[in-house]
Parts: sequence; structure tokens; C-alpha cells
Amino acid sequence: MNGKRMSLYIAYALLAPLLLLVQYVYLGSAKGLDLAVVLACSAGWQIPLPASAVAGFGIGLVQDVFTGRTIGFSALSLSVVSMTMSWVRGFLNPRMPFSDSIAAVVSTGIGDCVSYAALRLLKMPVTWEFFIRDVVPYSLIWSFVLIIPVNLMVSGVSGIIAMVWPSKRGKGVGIGSDEPRL
Repeated sequence: MNGKRMSLYIAYALLAPLLLLVQYVYLGSAKGLDLAVVLACSAGWQIPLPASAVAGFGIGLVQDVFTGRTIGFSALSLSVVSMTMSWVRGFLNPRMPFSDSIAAVVSTGIGDCVSYAALRLLKMPVTWEFFIRDVVPYSLIWSFVLIIPVNLMVSGVSGIIAMVWPSKRGKGVGIGSDEPRL
């Protein structure tokens, strides 16, 4: 694992509880706002597919512990969100404007459907009309709007972490190392 990838993992580990704290303590109950979903979308956009599922699962576990929900419920849906985001990124040109926003809408919609299916399997009384009218539109709008700022924030934090992360270049002497030649 290279230093850039490790700095991304550390950035997500630091930002997940921080964003959840901001969401639940400072923003209150903004309608449909789920910063963990947006962070999982960001993980799916910036980390390749097998590792993005682990990152999404970790973000979901942090959300489950933070909110006191059943452990693994958010982890399941957020791992699906980040895997879908990585998969959709393969079909889009990442340099195209709003490509990350389009992928975030698709992956958030699929993640919301997984959450609804899990709730129905647990015999929770959630109606389809409530889900379509009150959950999905706000979730999709927030993910479309917030994915670009969250990606920029994660890139900035991981860039700072990468600057302080020790490089492997100093292991030897000579070309490619930080030490002078003898």
C-alpha cells in the first residue's frame, strides 16, 4: 500500500466521526442530510473498487456506533454505496464536469433502496410512499450538491497527511533517496 492510499484511509477515518458530529450536533435534523453517505460516495470515487467497499463499511460502522443503531445496518448500505460509486466511475469520464455528482446520485439511490430492503426484511413499518416521497429526493439532492465539497475536503486532508507521512525514499543511499551519495 502506498502513502497516498494510506493517507486517504486516515483522512476518511478522521473525517467520518467529525462529519457525523457536525451533522447530528450542529446541524440538527436537516431534512434528508446524511453526511456519511456523501463521505462513502467520496470514498468510492477516490479509492478503487475492492478497497472502497472496506472504506464504506468502515464509515458505516462509525455511523452505527455514533447513532446507536444496529451494528452493521449502515455499514451494509454504505459499503454498497461506495462499491456502486467505484463501479459507476468506470463508466464516466472523471474529468467531465459533475461526473462525481452524477455517480453520487446513482449510488445514493441504490444505497437507499438497499436500506429500504433491509428495513423491510427486519419487519420495520416503512411504507413505500414515505420512502419515495420523504427520503429519496432529499438524499439524492444532498448527495448531488455535497459530493464536490466533500471530495475537495478529503483531498486536502489527505494531502496534509501525505506531507507528514514518512516516505520510503530514505531507506537507502544514493539515487532516489534523501541522503547524499558517499
